[in-house]
Amino acid sequence: MGMGKLIALELRRIRLRPYHLAAGACGAAMLAFLYLMAAIPRMDPADGGAALLASYDFLLGLTQLVFLAVFTVFAGVMSARFVVEGYSGTQALLLFSYPVSRRKVLLVKLAVALLYPAAAMFLWGTAAQGVFFLTEALLPLCPDTLTAGTVLWSLCSLLCRSLLAGLLGLMAAGLGLWRRSIPTAIISALLLSCLACQGLSALLPFRPAMGLALIAGAVPAAWALRYMIRQVDEMEV
Repeated sequence: MGMGKLIALELRRIRLRPYHLAAGACGAAMLAFLYLMAAIPRMDPADGGAALLASYDFLLGLTQLVFLAVFTVFAGVMSARFVVEGYSGTQALLLFSYPVSRRKVLLVKLAVALLYPAAAMFLWGTAAQGVFFLTEALLPLCPDTLTAGTVLWSLCSLLCRSLLAGLLGLMAAGLGLWRRSIPTAIISALLLSCLACQGLSALLPFRPAMGLALIAGAVPAAWALRYMIRQVDEMEV
């Protein structure tokens, strides 16, 4: 059975509606955060720190970092629910009874648990930024000049940060499966998101930093994936 069909079967088996609602709420929160940050320089023009928010690049970068942290934890919750819990206790017996290879079942669960948050972050982030850019074109809050280059860069950086959220979630899933602990997966996602956001915030004006972060995150994420595959292959029932 192909991976696409297995993913479709997995999506039919689980209830995604709560996650749809949570992702939509995150998108609405991102839009509200954008307007709030854009309004700060107008509310207190004398504040030197507020002057940074007068730049679209800084404003969008900061908002996307907050969004990255939220959806990394989102990925940690989903991986804990579908992967760590699935391979703990009696549920593992059911998974190993499927007439499909253990490796393929794991990859399907990881695809749902990690691709969903990454896709949701990009789609809802694009929608929030689209509304923000539209209103900025009509009634701007930010004193910076909105250009096509700014819009294109915001989409590219959002895509990179969405992929990074998936990679961080994969690392958290590996740590959670290692400890056979749902709290470990969620707490690991929280800590990893804090470390990533702290590092990227220091390099916010440096645009290539996002690509470097993706490369750096891919290495431990690949190790986590390899570890989980080996653990599931060798797991006794």
